[in-house]
Amino acid sequence: MNQQITYNALVGFELERIRKEVEKEQSEISAITGISQPVLSRLEKGKAMITIDQLFVVCKALGVKPETIISKASRGVEAFSEEEAVNVTTTKEASATGAVLTGAAIGALLTLFLTKGK
Repeated sequence: MNQQITYNALVGFELERIRKEVEKEQSEISAITGISQPVLSRLEKGKAMITIDQLFVVCKALGVKPETIISKASRGVEAFSEEEAVNVTTTKEASATGAVLTGAAIGALLTLFLTKGK
């Protein structure tokens, strides 16, 4: 069975990575954006679908452009699409089929796939 990764999980992974890079806690982003910390956590883990509004306000709080997040997530989609064992799918499709990779697993796989052949 192929592993499943959602587009939302890839976007969430990038948001979390950048949040940690700029050394901000979820509680700080929550205070700035008005998005509760539990919702931010679910967004970062790909367990909730991020809206365009949420993407824009979180990106503003992080000091990054939304297109940067989408571009980095898109590179992840491309990397995973080349691998037969990993299927990038929508949240709706993934929830119908079972377990989805999130968080550290995405990071590890992205690092592996993006550095392959270097």
